[in-house]
Amino acid sequence: MAFSTHLLDARLARERKQNEQTRQQILQETLDWLTANAERYGISSGYLFGSVIVPNRFTQRSDIDLAVETYKEGNICALMSGIPVMRDVDVVPLDQCHFAEKIRQEGIAWTAKELSE
Repeated sequence: MAFSTHLLDARLARERKQNEQTRQQILQETLDWLTANAERYGISSGYLFGSVIVPNRFTQRSDIDLAVETYKEGNICALMSGIPVMRDVDVVPLDQCHFAEKIRQEGIAWTAKELSE
């Protein structure tokens, strides 16, 4: 005998929709925060990567992955705690990352305004 899963299916659909809305909001908030605060941390450019840039892959347990080209020495921990999204933030210095090229190719690039003007 088959049974209906429509209630479970509906709940999962709502969760997927909420997760996607949250992903988009966090992505925008993080980019806005970088624009407003990057100079303070010595960041001239970077990339968001991982589940935060992939539609429908972000979940309630997802973190924020940020790779930076430049930063002030000793500020990585302050940077990680400074981004005001209610998620863990992983900051990856690209000069120390063995998959930096993949991040540069697939990530969402961000550059400080004064460098791009």
